[in-house]
Amino acid sequence: MGQIPPDLPFTYKLAAILIIFLIIEALIRRKKSWAIPSLIVYLTTCIWYFLELIIYPQYYTKFAQDVKENSYLQVIIFLIIFRILTPIVSRKFQPKRLLEYSFFAGISLNLGKLLKLLAIYWFMLLLYGVSLLEWNFMQALFPVTARGGLTLWARSGAITPGLTGFIASVGSYIYLLICSLFGVLFSLQTSPKLKVLNFVLILISWPNFILGGARNAFLAVSMPAFFTYILLSKQKLWIKLIVTAILFGILNYLFTIVITYRNVGFLEYFNNLSQGIVEEPSTEHEGLNMAEELMFINTFYEHKVLELQYGNDYFVELLNFIPRAIWSDKPILGLNYNILRGFGSNNSDIGVFATIAAGFLGRGVINFGPWFGPVAPAILLSFWCAFISRLWSQRYSVLRLCLFLVCLGTTPNLGRDITMLILWPVVFGYALVRYLEFLNKKRLKEISFDICS
Repeated sequence: MGQIPPDLPFTYKLAAILIIFLIIEALIRRKKSWAIPSLIVYLTTCIWYFLELIIYPQYYTKFAQDVKENSYLQVIIFLIIFRILTPIVSRKFQPKRLLEYSFFAGISLNLGKLLKLLAIYWFMLLLYGVSLLEWNFMQALFPVTARGGLTLWARSGAITPGLTGFIASVGSYIYLLICSLFGVLFSLQTSPKLKVLNFVLILISWPNFILGGARNAFLAVSMPAFFTYILLSKQKLWIKLIVTAILFGILNYLFTIVITYRNVGFLEYFNNLSQGIVEEPSTEHEGLNMAEELMFINTFYEHKVLELQYGNDYFVELLNFIPRAIWSDKPILGLNYNILRGFGSNNSDIGVFATIAAGFLGRGVINFGPWFGPVAPAILLSFWCAFISRLWSQRYSVLRLCLFLVCLGTTPNLGRDITMLILWPVVFGYALVRYLEFLNKKRLKEISFDICS
């Protein structure tokens, strides 16, 4: 870990001052429906665009100073546009039929029924996923071989492209959604028996996400539970801060282990533990470098080797739901950029041997250029926050409160890319909420008819 670089860009300092001011403002105005979602976006921006330049400054010595300055000027543009748009768009999204929603919230599924319903859906999906792994339950739930073996829902494992792959992809998104809801409901449960059942479901379902080696998947499934605790727990603030610090330390250690062993499997780590050998993982964290990707993008533009996409990547995202079984030559997101970054391969059927996240700002710059690029993610994230703020305004409904918390937990992963690959669980979650509300509405009509009769 390096020291603060002496040539820290002036625009970095300016952007840091601006985002600190915006975080403080969001905390002060936290009763506004848009404030909490905005706060999470600000924190997400800090994680992906501010930390690594301070923690690992050696990675940034290869970039020209003007590239660094321009990159953080783009961060400033994003923050200003986002702050202006979010309250305006959020007001348009606020529900107008509050009484109707409140009425239906009164007959919504209670936490126990909701947990049992989700447990049934989870088990059905698990059975289908395990069937793709030739009924190897241990490998599905506790994949200690990580990327060295088969994992639940992994295309590189038992799942092949085509219709089967499409169905499995849908199943994987719904599976992740349900597992994240287990974490949300655990913090909300008041019945000791249900809390124990909830905890058991978490112990069974969550290890797959951390042992699978994909940190973003574990964050997606665990962050909603964390936000549930922070926002809804009645514990004192100082206790929450201590718990947050402890959880951060545990998560940091777990992710360090994941980075070290995910390509070779975790059996070596567990064998060492069983023999009393505690080996401190030495691998540094990877994947916080969205600022580095933004600087690569600006450097490529400066050298005129990166062509403007004119929004093509976002168009490809809109068509992401079409399976390759139907659209065999569906474009690969950011293909040209991945090739420029050195991931091209003639032996791969898609032209690259790996894809790399450009960051939500970097993706905007690739598509709309250095100065209009930051505006695109600002617009998209303002609508995202407006959607979340609407759910927060409807938090008297258990279903919508749960979806709100899932959305909050999803937001940090959007820092790597605003992509449907991250948002599909939310889409399916919204569909599930509307379906359950429809059932409640139908039940209400039947009750009303019986009373009138």
